[in-house]
Parts: sequence; C-alpha cells; structure tokens
Amino acid sequence: MIEAQVGKRYAEAIYEMSESNKKVKELYEELNLVMELYKGDKEFKNLVDHPLIKVEEKKEFIGKIFSKFEDFSLNVLFYLVEKKRLSYIKSIVAEYLKIYYTKNQIVDVEAIFAIEPSEEQKTKLIKKLEKKTEKKVNLVVSIDKSIIAGGIIKIGDEIIDGSVRRQLDTVANN
Repeated sequence: MIEAQVGKRYAEAIYEMSESNKKVKELYEELNLVMELYKGDKEFKNLVDHPLIKVEEKKEFIGKIFSKFEDFSLNVLFYLVEKKRLSYIKSIVAEYLKIYYTKNQIVDVEAIFAIEPSEEQKTKLIKKLEKKTEKKVNLVVSIDKSIIAGGIIKIGDEIIDGSVRRQLDTVANN
C-alpha cells in the first residue's frame, strides 16, 4: 500500500519535471534500466539500500554505473537516493508509465491465442481495438495452446473470451 502511494507521488513529480524538460521517453527508458538492474542484481540492490553507506558514496557509485545517462536522468536518480526512495523504483516506473499512457491516450491490451497471429492479423486487431477503445493500443501477444483455438483479449479489467476452450466448457456445463 505505502509502496504504491510513494510510487505515485514520486512518479507524478518526476513526470512533471521530465515533461517540462522534454525528456519523458528518455527518462522512462533510463529509469526502466535502473529498475531492471535493481530487480536483477543483488549486489546493486544491497549497496543502494545499505543503511551504513553514505548517500554521497551511493551517488558516486550510481554516477559511475550510469555515466552514459543524461544529466537530467542522473539528477533524478540522485534525488531518489537522497530521499531514500530508490527501493521504490519498480512502483515509481509503473506509475510513471500509467501517467504517460493516460496523457497520451494509450491502453495496454493483452491478447492470448492458440497460435501466433500474422502481422496482418495483429494490425487488423489493433485497428479494431483502437476503434472500440478510442485510444492507441499497445498490443502484447502471448501463446497458450490450451485454449485450442480462438483467443482471449484483456483490456484493463475487461476480458473478451472467444476461445474454443471456453465454448466447450460452457457446452459441457449446460
């Protein structure tokens, strides 16, 4: 609960700053890299979270690791270190992306099919979903052979289940 609140608060502030500096996408990509390192590298996580290591040492370490980052992104990271909020990076990045999607009218759609659809089929699906949602669609396709045929579309909380497996289950239960 507190992680979501902290993530939202910091994401809003960081997004506002990145928007005014015209660095929205760049900052997202760089924060995402930091998040992946934080999640995947125990040594990095332990060093950043260690209470006995001074903030200045942590900032110097981060500055060396992410030396290719733009100054703006480094300053954001330094700020998170100073406020002891880098441990909330996953939540901050998730909330940052939500803000970006909301401001740019983008919706995530998960599509699950029995077989991989062609590029043409994906394009048609995206066009239909964009018309339905009146937003840009970020389509993520996954394969699940257990649904036999057809597909399942997840748009936020809405699920459209057109799988043969569901149809067979429905017939079996009636």
